[in-house]
Parts: sequence; C-alpha cells; structure tokens
Amino acid sequence: MKQPKMSDDPNKDRNDPMVPEYWLLGEDLQDKIRGAGYDSPTVEGIAVDLHDLLQSAHRIQSEIAAAIVDSPTGDPKLLDLIRELKYEFDHIGWHCESASRYLASALGEIPGA
Repeated sequence: MKQPKMSDDPNKDRNDPMVPEYWLLGEDLQDKIRGAGYDSPTVEGIAVDLHDLLQSAHRIQSEIAAAIVDSPTGDPKLLDLIRELKYEFDHIGWHCESASRYLASALGEIPGA
C-alpha cells in the first residue's frame, strides 16, 4: 500500500551547518541497507534523516534546553527559546516519520525480511 506523500522538511529553508560525523554515519547506514538489497527511490534516503535527527538532538541538548534551564524567571527570551524547542521537535518528528517510511519500504524489498 502506497503511503501518502509527506510535507516538505520543516528545516528545508534553513541553512544549518552539516555535521560531518553525523552525515558519514548516515551514509554508512544507508550503504549497509542498500547492500542488504534495498534499491531506494531517493538519493539521500535515510542519511539525511539520521544526520538531522542527531544534529537537532545535539542542538536541543547543548543549546536550547540549557538556555531554557539557565533562563531567569521572567526572561523575555524564554518564549522564543520555547518556540525554538518546539521547532526542533517538529523537525525531529518529520525526520522520524521519513526514516520510518524508508525503513518500512526497505523491509518490504530486502530478501528474507
């Protein structure tokens, strides 16, 4: 059964820096899945999903959550930080859905799965 098309990545117009170790891990993961017998219809596949998930999680941990926790009560920047936290969780959610679809498709094609 074909799944409905996903909306665009909520991060597509942002210019976040690429984290090489996250990208390489995603590429290695994708290569192994392809090597197992999955012929992905997209070039970037799960590599970009893993990269963006790890990048967003790191940003939440090292920047956003820390800034929220360290914010004094009544800080006017707190709402902006909470909005940014929501944005990152939305971004992670999108990539989790995309990765789940990729993996479901892979499991449907890999022999013996």
